[in-house]
Amino acid sequence: MMMTLVKTRKSPYYQAKIRLSRGTPIIWKSTGEKNKILATKQLERIIEELRGNPGLASRRARITIKEFCRIPQAEDKGGEYWQYVSANRAATTCDRVRDILKTQIIPTFGAYQFEAVQPLTIEKWKQQRQKEVEKATVKKELDVFSNVFRIARKIFRYTRYNPLEDIERPTVPKKKTRVPSAVEIQRFFETAVHHRPEYFAPLLTIYITGARIDEVRHLEPGDVLPSENKLAYHVKDGWSPKDAQDRDAPLVEPLKSVLMQVLTRHAGGKWLFMRSDGRTLYCKRCRSRVAHLGNIKKPMRTIARLAGISQRITHHLFRHCSNTHAQQLGAKQQAAMELLGQQTTEVNRLYLHVDWDEVVETAQRLGQSVGHHLVGLWVGVPQTKPSSDVTLQKITVPR
Repeated sequence: MMMTLVKTRKSPYYQAKIRLSRGTPIIWKSTGEKNKILATKQLERIIEELRGNPGLASRRARITIKEFCRIPQAEDKGGEYWQYVSANRAATTCDRVRDILKTQIIPTFGAYQFEAVQPLTIEKWKQQRQKEVEKATVKKELDVFSNVFRIARKIFRYTRYNPLEDIERPTVPKKKTRVPSAVEIQRFFETAVHHRPEYFAPLLTIYITGARIDEVRHLEPGDVLPSENKLAYHVKDGWSPKDAQDRDAPLVEPLKSVLMQVLTRHAGGKWLFMRSDGRTLYCKRCRSRVAHLGNIKKPMRTIARLAGISQRITHHLFRHCSNTHAQQLGAKQQAAMELLGQQTTEVNRLYLHVDWDEVVETAQRLGQSVGHHLVGLWVGVPQTKPSSDVTLQKITVPR
């Protein structure tokens, strides 16, 4: 297809000169616009009409961000953006996107059409949000909003421009993560046995299999396969692991004996790890009220405090501990990645932390290479700056 915009003397408007294919007659269409930029936009609508797809152009002209990002209700599948995200992203990512759409993007920009959103409008919103929440939160919200425009532009052709490309993201200070040592983790589990025994089994499962909290929370009795020495993290009806990835974890001691005891005591509930108080709470992933293991952050902090561990302990930090301690004990990186269900070495490196004792040992080696005998020499030298007329002599330091 060949197309050109021309300005003739007969009309004040730009004319579209279009030839659909070689050998076909030229088609002349008036854009109805005197401005060339607006005429270029109108040309797209004309081409769509010639191709028999006039609906897209008219929809582009009236669709709002609220309609495009609509959150599903009841039998409604939601807007086109939500359908795209839910089909291509992990469930945990969808939950995070849902919250940002529902609380920020739709209330603030829902009434706008894509072409009406200007960088200055977004910048003012960003500045206001930075006064209300942390910079890391603002950065996530900007990333989600940018993804909305990216999908609208590349997939659905509702816009030709992403205004968030011109918006600077807030600089988020990076926090250095330190993981507890293997000795501290052993002390943590000894404390859990005596003070919070109801959490010992799920915590041990997280640590030894490198599992995510949602994966352990949604384990069922049938996922424990003692005859095959496996623990199955598989997609279920209404729930799936991150990235919908099935994987098996080895069922080894002492985890095997602990889970066999859990199965023996099991009262016939659906989940392997039930709530100790018997209550049911709403689960976002299950979309219903369930009685499986709930939030374990508070008991983990209690156990860590009683065990004398100063490091802030979370269930996700246990996943970092699994990778770090496994490789410190001689495991190969590929084996550790398989255990945690990771796909790339770049992601695995984020979960690998150097023990503080190793850092101290490295610094000590550097100190030994310099030599401690220099301290005595330095103490005996006057701490005054030599004048300009003093000639410095070469000093031979004895080894």
